[in-house]
Amino acid sequence: MIEEQFVLFNVSGTTQREVVGVLVNHAKMAGRITSVAEVVDAVLRREVEGTTGFGKGIAIPHGKCNAVSEPTLLFARLQNKVEWKAMDDQPVQALFMILVPEKSHNDHLKILAQLARKLMHDDFVEGLLSITSQSQMVVFLTEQLA
Repeated sequence: MIEEQFVLFNVSGTTQREVVGVLVNHAKMAGRITSVAEVVDAVLRREVEGTTGFGKGIAIPHGKCNAVSEPTLLFARLQNKVEWKAMDDQPVQALFMILVPEKSHNDHLKILAQLARKLMHDDFVEGLLSITSQSQMVVFLTEQLA
């Protein structure tokens, strides 16, 4: 489901664009995307359609783009809370980012729905906000999203 290299803690950024840029840059360094600018634009365009700020301090930004070479799921906990126009008007402190190729089927929607269901449970959110190691987070997410 998620790889350890895509679990990030203390991500910097004070705006949606900055945070999305940091994560997309990370995906580029991992060889998952070919153009940071195209992918950032795709994610932010989706954000204009409707907020991905789920609530409880969590967002699930996502984007489909030809510059994505393979589906990628990232998890990030932020250094500082960021305004995300979330449904509960609370700033975001953690997020999942889903990046998929343009020609991809809607498989990412299954992941999105699964995450949204789990985020309704306070114990899941608590785990996201308290686990401090990449390997523990991977185990937690693998178990929770199985």
